[in-house]
Amino acid sequence: MAKAIDHAKRKHAIVVESLKLFAAIGYNHVNIGMVAKNCGLSRTLLYTYFKDKREIFNEAIREITGHIAKKYIEVLGMKTLSADEKLRAMTSTVFTVMFANRDYLCTIADVLSDYRRNGVVPVERVKAHTDGLRRIFTRLLEEAVERGEYRKTIDIPNVTSILYSQYEAAALRITITGNAVLGECVKGIFALLDVLRI
Repeated sequence: MAKAIDHAKRKHAIVVESLKLFAAIGYNHVNIGMVAKNCGLSRTLLYTYFKDKREIFNEAIREITGHIAKKYIEVLGMKTLSADEKLRAMTSTVFTVMFANRDYLCTIADVLSDYRRNGVVPVERVKAHTDGLRRIFTRLLEEAVERGEYRKTIDIPNVTSILYSQYEAAALRITITGNAVLGECVKGIFALLDVLRI
């Protein structure tokens, strides 16, 4: 009797293996045949899941952003936490996801660098992915000020920008220099949040 195939699991495995290739040798240097070979599949079978490597890349974006969005919702829904505690939980969550998905971050950096080299940076698409996190920071900072957890004099747009820049710096260190340490990144944000407290 033939073994049942979990197609969702196989599709995810294709994404994971593709990201390893993209991160190791560069998105533009990978072809669909290499992906199929790396996954132990024929090209024909691979094409039943994805029509090309761009579709694999888009699926990776959907998977990761969906995972992060789910974590956001979980943290924001924790009614017993203060706004400060939610910001700290969010920090730990986002950094944990970033460190667990280095291949994804490397691929994003590679693809964006290629866009820049070709003079076509998809600013609006990148902005759409980053605005959600900025809005959450702003919302939680406003809530912390309203509840008296943080000083009323803080410049919320500026603090939001500083918080976000710490995530960008961590992404750069994870993908380019490879010297990022999860605990240090989290502690850095926590130190900033400590300064905001009353």
